[in-house]
Amino acid sequence: MSALFAALVIGTVAGTLIGTIGAGAGALLVPSLMFFAGQSMQGAVGVTLAMQTIPVGIGGAYLYYNKGLIDLWVVAAVAIGMLAGILGGGALATSGEISPVKLELILGVVLVVLGGVTIAKTLLGYTTVHPKRNS
Repeated sequence: MSALFAALVIGTVAGTLIGTIGAGAGALLVPSLMFFAGQSMQGAVGVTLAMQTIPVGIGGAYLYYNKGLIDLWVVAAVAIGMLAGILGGGALATSGEISPVKLELILGVVLVVLGGVTIAKTLLGYTTVHPKRNS
């Protein structure tokens, strides 16, 4: 399978999952681009950041906004925090101070921890399901 075709399939699957459950950039795209499209860790992160800009996200955001599910103050706060974090994290990841192997290890640990917490909270009944919207 060519890298571009793999990227198209990855984008389609990730887009479906992002639109459905919100999992995306780090959880799906970065590892998928690395393993199936031959991207380096830094390259996969760069592609992920580039595709998350307005052309890709606006359609899904519009759908959720029209359903009354987006708090614009929360969007603004997250965007400010993400911009600062992306600039700092991107500078660190591309500086060469952390090896690509360590970056992959960090990603794996974060995914395992977040997955474990999500599963544990759900099994223990500590979900964040909004009763009015998702009963």
